[in-house]
Amino acid sequence: MIHEVASSLPQFKTLRFTQGLNIVLADRTEKSEQTDTRNGSGKSSLVEIFHYLLGGRADPRSMFRQPPLDAHWFAMTFDLAGQRVRVQRDGATPGKVTVASINDEGVVENEETISNEQWKQRLAADVFGLTGGGDWAPSFRSCISYFLRRQSVGAFQTPAKHFSQQMTWDVQVNLSFLLGLDVELPRAWQRLRERERQMDTLRKAAKGGALGDIVGNSGELASELAGAEDELNTLTSAVADFTVIPTYVTVEAEVTRLGQRIRGLNNQIVSDREYLAQLESSFDEVQTARSAGLVELYAAAEVQLPAVALAAYDDVQTFHDSIIANRRQYLAAEIRRINGDLTTNTAERDRIAGQRSDGLRLLASGGAVETLLELQRDIAKRQVRVEQLRQRYENAVALESQQGELRLERQTLAANLTRDLAERQQVLRPAFVIFERLSQRLYADQQHGRLVINATDNGPETSATIPRGRSKGITNMQVYCFDITLVTLWSRQQRGPGFLVHDSHLFDGVDERQRASALQLGAEYAAAEGFQYVVTLNSDEIPKELPDGTLVEDFVLPQRLTDHGEDGGLFGIRF
Repeated sequence: MIHEVASSLPQFKTLRFTQGLNIVLADRTEKSEQTDTRNGSGKSSLVEIFHYLLGGRADPRSMFRQPPLDAHWFAMTFDLAGQRVRVQRDGATPGKVTVASINDEGVVENEETISNEQWKQRLAADVFGLTGGGDWAPSFRSCISYFLRRQSVGAFQTPAKHFSQQMTWDVQVNLSFLLGLDVELPRAWQRLRERERQMDTLRKAAKGGALGDIVGNSGELASELAGAEDELNTLTSAVADFTVIPTYVTVEAEVTRLGQRIRGLNNQIVSDREYLAQLESSFDEVQTARSAGLVELYAAAEVQLPAVALAAYDDVQTFHDSIIANRRQYLAAEIRRINGDLTTNTAERDRIAGQRSDGLRLLASGGAVETLLELQRDIAKRQVRVEQLRQRYENAVALESQQGELRLERQTLAANLTRDLAERQQVLRPAFVIFERLSQRLYADQQHGRLVINATDNGPETSATIPRGRSKGITNMQVYCFDITLVTLWSRQQRGPGFLVHDSHLFDGVDERQRASALQLGAEYAAAEGFQYVVTLNSDEIPKELPDGTLVEDFVLPQRLTDHGEDGGLFGIRF
C-alpha cells in the first residue's frame, strides 16, 4: 500500500494514506471564484506523481522537468515486497532515483541512488515477479498502468487498454500475464505478426516496388526461365559447332560485290530485252513497208497522169526505196548487236552467280572470329539473365512457401490458444466470477456483466462488458469492474502492487447511485482482499453516505485539496 506522498515544494500538501478506501477530495471553499476549476486542484496530477515515482518516463516535456517543478523532488513511501520503502526522484536528474528502506522505528536505512532502469527492474521483480525480458515480454510499466490509469492518455476508454494507442501485442501479452494465461502464446503471435509484416513488405515490393527485379510470381518466372534457358542452350550449341574461317571477311566482301554485279547485269539484261523487242517490232514494220504509186492511185480514181508527172514520181520512189533499205540494214545490225550483248551478259551473270554460290557455301560453313566473339558475349549476357531469373524464381518459391508456412503457423497458434484457454478455465474462473458479481452489485436491474476472453485468429481478445453499456458512464463502470477484478486476483496471491488508484474522471457520466455503489464495493473489496483503494473525487461528486449507511466522510483524507487561490491545490502553487 501507499503510505505517503511528499515533495520539497514548500507549499506541497503531503498526503498520508491508510488501508482500505482512501478518498482524496477536491473541495470548493467559500472564497472560490467562478474562474477556479476542479482541474486546478491537482487530483489528476497525483496519479502522474505515482507514475513518475514508479519508473515512468520523464521526457523534456514532462511537467517534472519544467519550471517550477524541475528544481524540486517528489517522494513516495509504500510497501514493496513486504518492506516499507521510500523512493525519491527530481527533475534535475530524472534518470536516477534514490531508494531507501524504513524500519519499524521509522529509521531510514540502506539508502542508495540507482538508475531509473534499475528501479523498474526491481519493481518488476518485487511487484509482479517479472525477471525475464526479451522482445514483447510483459513489463512492469505496462502492468502497473492497469492499477494507475491516466485520463490524459485515454486510459478509461476501454477496460483492456490503459493507453488509447496501446499496441495489440502489448495488450495481449500484459493482460495474459495479469490474468494468469500463457504469456508465450501472445509473444509468439507478435513474432508471427512481425514476420507477416516483413513478408507483406516483400510482397508489395515484388509487385513492382523496390524488389520488382528480385522477387516475382513463381508461375510466371518458371515460364520465363524455361524460355531463357532454351534460348541459351540453342546459342551454346551454335557456338560449339561454329567454324572460324580466316578469310571470312574477304570472302564476305567478295560475295557482296558479286551480288551487286549480278544485280547490275540483271538490270542490263532486262533493259536489252526490252530494247530488242522494240527493234524486232520496227524491223517487221520496215519489211512490209512499201509506198503506193501515184499511177495506181490516179488509176484507181480513173484519172490519167501526163508523162512528165510520171517521170518525176519515179525519181521520188527510187529515193524512198533507198531510205527503207538503209533502215532495214540498221535494224538488222542493231538486233545482231543486242543479241550478242544478251548472250555475253547472261553468260557473265551465270558465271558470277556460280562464284557467289561458292562463296555463300563457304560462309555458311562457318564465320569470322569477330562473329564468334560476339556470339560468346551474347552467351555470357544470357547466362547472367538466366541466373537472375533462376534466383528470382527461387526467391519467389521461398516467399510463397513462407507465406504458406505463416498461414499454417497462424492456424496452429489459434488452435494452441483455444486449447490453452480451455485448460486454464479454473484459473480464469475467479476473474469471471468477480467481474460478474461487481457488475451485478452496480446494476442489479440489468443483465449481469461478463468478462470474456476469446481465442481469435489474431490472438487472445479480452473484453469486459455490461449490457446496454454504450453510455460513457456504463463504459467507465466496465473499466471499474475490470480493475477491481485485477487487483483482487493479485491480492489473493499476496503479490501485485497492493493498491488501485482511480482518478475522478472514471466517474464522469456515472449517476450518483452507481457512484455510491462503486465506492462501497471498493471499500468492501479492499477490506476483504487486503488492498488499498485510492480515489480522487470532487466535492460535488461525492455522496454523503454509502448504500449501507456508512458516511463517506470516514474515508476522506484529512488533507483536502481545493481549486481556490494560488495555494489551494496539491502543489500549493499555480503553474
